[in-house]
Amino acid sequence: MKIKDPKQLWKVALAQIEIKLDAPAQFKMFFSDTTLLAIDGKTAVIGVPNPYTAEWLKTKYKDLVKDVLSYVYGSTLNPEFELYTGGQVSDNLNNSKQKSNHSFVGHAGLLPNDLFMGNFDEILSKSGLNPRYTMTNYIVGNANRIAHAAAIAVVSQPGTLYNPLFIYGKTGVGKTHLAQAIGRSILEKDLQKKILYVPSETFMNDLVYGIKTGYSEKMRSKYRPTDVLIVDDIQLISKWVHTQTEFFNTFNELHNNSKQIILISDRRPEDIQNLEARLKSRMQGGMVVEISQPDYEMRLAILHKKAEQTGVSLKPMIIEFLARAVTDNIRELEGSLQKVALFNQMKPGGDLTLEEVAHAIGKDSKTKREQVKVPKVLKEVAKSFGVLVKDLKGPRRTKDLALARQVAMYILREEYNFKLEEVARFLNRDDHTTVIHAIDKVKSKMMLQEGFNNQVAKIITNITENWSLDDEVE
Repeated sequence: MKIKDPKQLWKVALAQIEIKLDAPAQFKMFFSDTTLLAIDGKTAVIGVPNPYTAEWLKTKYKDLVKDVLSYVYGSTLNPEFELYTGGQVSDNLNNSKQKSNHSFVGHAGLLPNDLFMGNFDEILSKSGLNPRYTMTNYIVGNANRIAHAAAIAVVSQPGTLYNPLFIYGKTGVGKTHLAQAIGRSILEKDLQKKILYVPSETFMNDLVYGIKTGYSEKMRSKYRPTDVLIVDDIQLISKWVHTQTEFFNTFNELHNNSKQIILISDRRPEDIQNLEARLKSRMQGGMVVEISQPDYEMRLAILHKKAEQTGVSLKPMIIEFLARAVTDNIRELEGSLQKVALFNQMKPGGDLTLEEVAHAIGKDSKTKREQVKVPKVLKEVAKSFGVLVKDLKGPRRTKDLALARQVAMYILREEYNFKLEEVARFLNRDDHTTVIHAIDKVKSKMMLQEGFNNQVAKIITNITENWSLDDEVE
């Protein structure tokens, strides 16, 4: 092909890039606002809307752009990415002097500091966003397709479509990843946007601190100027009446000013107990989407993506076995991959057998039967807290004993998915709402106290990983 007209050249190139990329969300995010500004010899100058897009195209897609553009143009072109804020595009592709008429900001990576407002990682950090959570590495499948579509819509029109966006699902299915990826994507499009991600506990703590110190306005100034507010574990807010009132007022302030609100929960709004009706109504007023447990195809895709990112090399049959065996959540799935990869490296003279893989992740028949034995769970919890199993199931309500009992309920429900009524019965409790309260209490404490979080993780490890490779696999 030999196309010389600049508009037609870039139009055709973009069409081919979109086909080759085969990722509509990424194409829209990184290519939709680009422009072919000029061609100087063998250099194609491509205008981009912000420095992050320039850097991303340079590091991720430069070869793709070069190949397609060279093919369409008819000879080799090396792309360079310039920040461009509008102006008349030259019709003379070979007249580089006319570039001075364009509204260039500068070369990517050589911009003045005041345009960056700090580098992108610093902005992410101040926003509370995890740099690992991006749309690019978010795997889409049947379990999260609707949620992902809603997320893309929010990125394209924040504050107008699906506001608030309420994402719910069980632990470890990718709710926080998707929510934070929305914030990051909006930030990538406009570095001036103020994004803020906080756990509900942080919101409550800020409120309490503001009240105690007399700086309530300072607390409000942190939240109300945001363009995108993301609150995690919003179900925990039901425990704090005054916090609900303040959040309701913050919600209304942001919503009335067309600012985007994203809420993350482990249950639907209507299932959050002790939540004010007016706040529940606000949460239901936008889009409520569920992320369910990933199916086999999605789990397989996640494993392949994670293996590629981390440089893990395992036989296909091992990857496929992990995708079939680990079904609960993505976090456990990725953890199992890393664990098996480590064991595989440690084994001299060859790869792990499937039986050894099953042992390693606690998914062989014998281990699974052992894991779901309630007495074993209670025994490990009691041991960790220095109490007796009979007291866990008894009526005593000392502070330490009550916490140990709540941890037992949390593990039985969140790790082994027993029904609420079953968990209550295991601990000799009459009301399953006690279990809901216990789960919320433990989650809250785990978020605030790293030592406690590690203690719970250690208990779970002791429960699930007490196996020996000498045992016979059934």
